[in-house]
Amino acid sequence: MLLRRISEHVKAQNWTAVALDFVIVVVGVFIGIQVSNWNAARVDRIRAQDYLARIGADLDVDIAAIDDRLNFWGQVADYGAQGLDYAETGDANGHTQWELLLGYFQASQVAELIPSQATFDELKSAGELGLVSDPAFRNALGDYYMFSASATVTERPPYREHIRGVIPLRIQNYIWENCYASDGSELQQLLPCPSPVDEARAAELVDKISSDAALMAELRYWISSMRVAELIGEGRMKKAAALRQSVNEQRAGR
Repeated sequence: MLLRRISEHVKAQNWTAVALDFVIVVVGVFIGIQVSNWNAARVDRIRAQDYLARIGADLDVDIAAIDDRLNFWGQVADYGAQGLDYAETGDANGHTQWELLLGYFQASQVAELIPSQATFDELKSAGELGLVSDPAFRNALGDYYMFSASATVTERPPYREHIRGVIPLRIQNYIWENCYASDGSELQQLLPCPSPVDEARAAELVDKISSDAALMAELRYWISSMRVAELIGEGRMKKAAALRQSVNEQRAGR
């Protein structure tokens, strides 16, 4: 209809009307483009909010996991330090021989720390990191998920293999059934438990383990690594908490 009207105005050489029609067309096109842009921006904001909510949930999982690993690594390190102290001094510090033997086994436990980053990986692989409009926050996300220290907190030490080659399988099975618990995911608990053997048999095994210089060297290395893991975990916790706060601020538009 508009084109027919313009054609009629041209035929009638009504240039004022032609100019007016042209302005109407231009303004209409401009408004249409703006409305389309506004709608696209609104959709992007909704998607960005969804991604931010999911990243926040991933960080909550990480924070809980880091807290769990710090406690677990601390337990492992304490068990190992207890065994090393006995090997070096012969002083049980009030522990029974069974408790020392149990400690040597529990010192071989591992708990990996792997970031929960499915949402970030999805953003990156889809080329949609631009939805995170704040460049400083976007860089902080990239830095957090570039976890270069992952090898340190996923290590399985030689001590783990070797100590389990020394302690009789019957005792190991008893420990798994009575001195260890897991919720079926990544959460583990190391539990006190009564001895399945008499003190003389426990002492025999403890002496065999504590007098093995190579095995104690491996234990010493592993407990040192556990301390490094704790330092990494503490730093990771600070980053995760700060990033979680930033997510809240981004979602609030601050």
